Amino acid sequence: LNLANRPALVAIVLVLLCWLLLRPRPPRTARRTPSAGASAGAAASGARAVSVSTPGVLLSFRGGAPVVDDAAVAALLTLAATCDIYLVTQLESDSDAQEEAVMAALSAAGVFGPGACDRRKALVCATEDGRAAICRQLSPAAHLDTSRKVASYLAPHVPSVVLLGADPPGGASSSAPPSVESCRSLVDYVAARAARGTGGA
Repeated sequence: LNLANRPALVAIVLVLLCWLLLRPRPPRTARRTPSAGASAGAAASGARAVSVSTPGVLLSFRGGAPVVDDAAVAALLTLAATCDIYLVTQLESDSDAQEEAVMAALSAAGVFGPGACDRRKALVCATEDGRAAICRQLSPAAHLDTSRKVASYLAPHVPSVVLLGADPPGGASSSAPPSVESCRSLVDYVAARAARGTGGA
């Protein structure tokens, strides 16, 4: 076949090759991205979104393995009954193996499921700045974290920021920004909200 004598055919072949090489490719799915679907708990009813940083709140890492705090999980599930929960986990090592271990540990603790949290709204990152950026992008009504840096960054952008692991407001060692609420733990925070009759957030 002499293509030199068939310019139309050559042109068609070149167009097809260019299309195959230059066509837009579907982007790789992010490790965890906010889901547009309703959460397993309260999202379907239009509940307010609350983001929770999990390290030091729901879990800790011991030798690289995630260990879940059962009392904190119980408090989280109380919160999930009235709020649309996003979980943000800063990994110790940026690896698929540790991400999978975190998701498995949270799942085994009963964090995900009907009436609880939506696994699709469990997000991961590798840095403190990354978790601050994720939470700002989510634009929640409230964010709970153990990092003063993250709390200070989010305070101007999120209506309610709660610094966990700190002294209560007015405590001698509390250095949270003035607009940030302080509480010792997620358990204490949820209990205080329930006592005020605010439904957990």
